[in-house]
This record gives sequence, C-alpha cells and structure tokens, in this order.
Amino acid sequence: MNPKANRWQLPEGVDEILPPRALHLDILGREILDLYARWGYELIKTPLIEFLDSLHIVPGHELQLSTFTLTDQLSGRTMGVRSDITSQVARIDAHVLQRNHPVRLCYADSVLRTRPNGHLGSRSPYLVGAELYGHNGVESDLEVISLMLHTLRVAGIERPLLALGHSSICRELLQAAALSPLAATDLFDALQNKATADIDRLLQLHTLPAPLADALRLLPTLHGDVRVLATARDKFKFANAEVHAALDQLDTLARAIAQRFPDQSVYLDLCELRGYDYHTGAIFSAYVEGCGEAIANGGRYDGIGAAFGRARAATGFDTDLIKLLSYSKRQFVRSELIYAPAADEAALQRRIGELRAQGLCVVQAFPGQQDAPATLGCTQQLVKDGNGWQVVAV
Repeated sequence: MNPKANRWQLPEGVDEILPPRALHLDILGREILDLYARWGYELIKTPLIEFLDSLHIVPGHELQLSTFTLTDQLSGRTMGVRSDITSQVARIDAHVLQRNHPVRLCYADSVLRTRPNGHLGSRSPYLVGAELYGHNGVESDLEVISLMLHTLRVAGIERPLLALGHSSICRELLQAAALSPLAATDLFDALQNKATADIDRLLQLHTLPAPLADALRLLPTLHGDVRVLATARDKFKFANAEVHAALDQLDTLARAIAQRFPDQSVYLDLCELRGYDYHTGAIFSAYVEGCGEAIANGGRYDGIGAAFGRARAATGFDTDLIKLLSYSKRQFVRSELIYAPAADEAALQRRIGELRAQGLCVVQAFPGQQDAPATLGCTQQLVKDGNGWQVVAV
C-alpha cells in the first residue's frame, strides 16, 4: 500500500471549513460576540491545554472520557486538551479575577473530544457561549436563557423550541428513596431513558412509600406545556421544599419567557437529566426543526469554582457555532470582487489602495496570468481610460 495514498484524509469527526463557509462562520461568530459585549459579557481566551486536574473539576464520567491526555515534557504531569470550556471559565472567575460582584464572561473557541457528542457529531466543535457567575436566582437564569435565544436570532433562527427542566426534582426524589448506590444508578438510568417498564420492575424490588413510588413512575410522563407543573404540585405534595422550590422556579421562568418572547414555544420536561452530575438547578436547551439534538444547551451549576477555592453561583450556555451555521437561515451577502491587471504602475497601485481602504475587495493578477476575471470570481474590473483607473462591470 502506498503510504502517501491517504494523506488527504482527516480523522473521523474532524472537519475543515472551506470558503465561503469559513468566512460566514467568522462573520456569525463576530456578530454573536458583539451581542454578548452589548449585554456586558467580557471576552476571554482560554488555553488549549491545561493540567488534567484543573480541567476535570466538573463531575461526570462523560467529560473525562472525552478528554485527550498527554504528558507535559517540562513537569511530567498529565495534561488534557480541553473538551469543554466551562471548567476553564470557572477557574478564571474563582482564581484569577476574584471579583465579588456578578461576573459575565463569554468565549468562542475550538475544543477537541475523543468521541463525538451524539450521532454524526463533531469531535472538534467550535463553542461559543456565555456564563454568569455570582448571582443565585431565576433572574440570572432568565438573562442567560434570553441571551441564548438572541444568539439563535443572530443566526436567523427565529422560532426554536425552548425546553426547560430542573435537576433538583429527580435528584431529591431519588435521595428520598434511599436506595443502594447500585439500585439508585439502575433507577436513574431507567428514568433517563424514560423506560417505564424498567422503572416499574425496579420499583417492585424495593419497598418505598406509595406516594414516592407513584411519583417516580409518573416523572417520565411529566412533559409538555406549563400545565405539567400543576400536575406535579398535586402529585408531589409529600416532597421536600427543594422539589417545590424547583417547580416554582420553572413556573417563574416559563412566565417570564412568555412575557419577553410572546411567540416563543416552551416545552417543560421534569425528567430532563442531561448534566445530572453537575447541574444544580434549571436546565435549558434549544431545538430546531431537522436537528435531532439540541442546538444550544445550558443550565445552572452553582459551586463549580469550589475546586479553585471559591464556590460561586453560576449559570450559562454554549452552542457549537459550526452546527449553528448549518441550521442558520441567514443570507450572507457576498462581497463584490474587483479584478486588477498585473501592472506595477504607480497610479494603479494607488487606486487599488484606495478601493481596499474603502472596504472593497481587490485581487490583482500576477504577470503572465491568463485567467479571465470571471474565472477568479470577479464581477468588476479596473480598466484604464483618459480619467485614470475606473471600476467597470466584467
């Protein structure tokens, strides 16, 4: 086999972005970061690699499995290539900035993962996101959700489906069941998959108070519009204050979103368990038609900075800018390209400089180049007449 035969191939799940899509990606990313700046979010740039114990402050087996590791030749310590940016933002808020007031930070950068997220997902997504530290309340969750929806609007996605959940509901019900670690894991997996037959089978193996067992059986069915909250309040009367506070938070968020975004579709799922290991409150996702997975994800993760000595309330979201562009309804206007002949004449060079200073695109041919202007994608060209170099149609 010729060892050079497949040198053009890229690893599975790793893609390159070609013209003009790369330009569109850059334009969309800049507009989104401009949006965040108008909301008071400060841009940060995080390192591609860090020591592994710093990257893995976020609980969860999935994050650890998705991180490429390598050995630092200077210190001998294990490093990781970032597969997410949230842990890095938490380190910056807790250890570097150390501000006492609410801090708003945003980012746009590539990450690398050992395996794709979801079917046909990318292993090198370009994450753009915003995170808010230092405020614990539905007001900051509402701000982040609003910013997520505005992010999608910048991409031309006007009517996504917004899904809301809350990590405390399932967590508190499972804790009340007081099952063994193995039994709790099995029941959690069944709830996550909404596998009603498995849930019934597992509950029959354990003696639980009837209201609690009924609530766990009911939990996977509690999804839909805001009316599911009334059903939950009725069926969860026995539950502790944390469960009822979670229901109240979801009700407040749903009503506030309806007021801010009257045309926004909101879907509640009280058995949403994404990010169960580290989310501590409201969870939210956005979906678009034609995409089987969420196009943007967020939630509350209070205390994430504890590993750096400063646990603060936190909420945020991110989206893969490449995926966002794929479902974007934006129409990107192509810049007119002006052709200039291969001449070193001073007047021509001045004219080319003037046009470029005005923000116009000029491509100059090389000596001996025979390509026609249209072949190079030019719609206009510089032609010399009695008044100097003029821009005319090709």
